[in-house]
Amino acid sequence: MKTGQKNSLVQIRGNNKPAACNPALFLHFFSFTIICLLLACSQRQTGSEGKEESEPETVSLLGDRNFENGLSLRGNDSGNPLTGKFLTPYGESGQEPVWLLAEWGSKYLLQQDVMVEKSETKVYENQGKLISFKRADKGMIIRMDVKTSAEYQQPRKPNEFWPHLLIEQGFSEMPRVDDLKNLFLFFEGRLLYSRSFMDKKTFNPDLHTAQFQLFLTVQDRNLSSPGYGDYLWFGVPFYDFRYPVFPRYAAQDFAKDDATGKFIYSLGSKDYTEESFHNGAWVIVEKDLKPHIDEALKMAKERGYLAESNPEDFRITGMNLGWEVPGTFDAAFELKGFDLRCVTVGK
Repeated sequence: MKTGQKNSLVQIRGNNKPAACNPALFLHFFSFTIICLLLACSQRQTGSEGKEESEPETVSLLGDRNFENGLSLRGNDSGNPLTGKFLTPYGESGQEPVWLLAEWGSKYLLQQDVMVEKSETKVYENQGKLISFKRADKGMIIRMDVKTSAEYQQPRKPNEFWPHLLIEQGFSEMPRVDDLKNLFLFFEGRLLYSRSFMDKKTFNPDLHTAQFQLFLTVQDRNLSSPGYGDYLWFGVPFYDFRYPVFPRYAAQDFAKDDATGKFIYSLGSKDYTEESFHNGAWVIVEKDLKPHIDEALKMAKERGYLAESNPEDFRITGMNLGWEVPGTFDAAFELKGFDLRCVTVGK
């Protein structure tokens, strides 16, 4: 506001006569007030150089968010990562799928020929699991069920494999962590059910649970780096049978023969929500993961991991999302609106 305008306002408010007694003065004051309000709105919408401010542009890291090109099946053995088979819920598009479906440690593998359609939902189901896809306003509604009561003949023992049901993809655009201003996670989910088939004598919380979670790989992609290819796992756990609320976790990946041995940094539940998926209601998550990824890299370095890599070498390279069930449980989770969107420095 200009100085002359401010003085004019003081003069009006300082007049000996009430404004209501002077119609012309009242109209002058009213017109001036409207102008000030319009100027204030204009100032809020423009930057210091008179340019309109706008929300920063976010770019999705996910390819084929509607699963139009289907999923490549990875089978049940991480040592034999691709089977040459596919799920094509919306028909064969002629394009290579970017999504993969991993069922590590499972006896019962999903196949395309078991698909049925129920109320516009494409459903794949067998004795051990279910996955379904339904188009919606917010992308896809995806349901994922595991039925390890059919998988386990006895409670899982130390170092034994466990069933997985994971959707995965590697990112075509792999942003450098140093170039990220934000990495936003958008997620809506709910637990449909979780039933334990273990009694107090057989249940060991150090060995047995059902977990639904997201993991990102943060990897050294600098070809000139001595640590090229080294990485850490960055986790966002949504549900764990053992804990309605859980703390952060940071340790080495172990517990089975094909464990990667890499550093795992997993958020605590209160890092992204005050709610609990244990309640069965929809929970909305909107969280900037960038500060936590920075902390994960820092902690990994402090603990002796990623020793041959420099901070500028790391990129966000891929993700997996779904169930890991090292216990005898039947459980189901439904999600929608899932996305990972980044804002790079300078944009």
